[in-house]
Amino acid sequence: MKKMKAAYIYGPYDLRLKEAEIPEPTADEVLLRVKAVGVCGSDIHFYLTGRSGAFTITQPFVMGHEFAGEIVEVGEDVKDFKKGDRVTVEPGVPCGSCFYCRIGRYNLCENLKFYGAPPYDGGYREYAAVNHRVIFKLPPSLSFEEGALMEPLAVAVQAVKRSGLSAGDSVAVFGSGPIGLLILQAAREAGATLTIATDILDYRLKLAESLGADHVVNVSSEDAVKSIREMTGGRGVDVVFEASGAQAAFKAAFEAVRSGGVIVQVGIFEHEEISFKPVFLTAKELDIKGVFRYANVFPAAISLASQGRVKLKPLITHIFPLEQIKEAFQMIVEKRGNPVKVIIKP
Repeated sequence: MKKMKAAYIYGPYDLRLKEAEIPEPTADEVLLRVKAVGVCGSDIHFYLTGRSGAFTITQPFVMGHEFAGEIVEVGEDVKDFKKGDRVTVEPGVPCGSCFYCRIGRYNLCENLKFYGAPPYDGGYREYAAVNHRVIFKLPPSLSFEEGALMEPLAVAVQAVKRSGLSAGDSVAVFGSGPIGLLILQAAREAGATLTIATDILDYRLKLAESLGADHVVNVSSEDAVKSIREMTGGRGVDVVFEASGAQAAFKAAFEAVRSGGVIVQVGIFEHEEISFKPVFLTAKELDIKGVFRYANVFPAAISLASQGRVKLKPLITHIFPLEQIKEAFQMIVEKRGNPVKVIIKP
């Protein structure tokens, strides 16, 4: 068997570059030469703690669920793709037969196989065998690096879709990391006419402004709720997207959103419990909606990016070869060099 390089996570801070066998694609798979992989916050959680959300490392596996590549081999049952096609990957492979798949919410599939979440290997390797049902051709206008960002953009599109946002709505995005910056742009494309971005880092807020935020608030020095109320005549915004996963931001969302408004929880909390005042739910008649990955939005994400309506390149701040993946992770953890989206190139 031919060999390749792959980065395996064993536990907290234990990321090892190893030699592995190049996988053989099954009849319904293609073999990708992986060209670009985005580092997600969930990858950093695995690296720091050995767990992310509901997932825990129980055996070594390859992380990396934001990836794009070139097809180098095609399984015998695959008809719509050929060798040489440039593709991006929607990393969840649903079973197609459970209750959630049948009602079209396949992101909640009871038997989902998700590349880059334990125990399924993802994209931090030179080659990956991927089911043909979850790959999409990249338009010529998009690079492999941008192709790797289709996955987080799909999260943003899913969040806006879940929010029910209407043309003319006002929006606050709590957290100006990659997901927050993509939500900001997707919300503007959906018709938001007032957009407010918050974060604790000035360089991310400057990027938010350059991507269309009407106002930015550094919550380490300003009261976000007070600022948002002042900008909305005391009422609050129509929709709050919580994209930071910070308890303080979740609590602030209840006061920053208007009565009858919507809070969309996108940021991932770990297993801690959060206290808040439930009177806000009833007195303000709020809707709270969660976002778990995405369903049926990858084509829309690709279209938004290929038409330039959502900008991806400004988010890409660093690119590392696979051999330097641990250095890349440490840079993100230590916040050196003002990272936003870091790309690994196997």
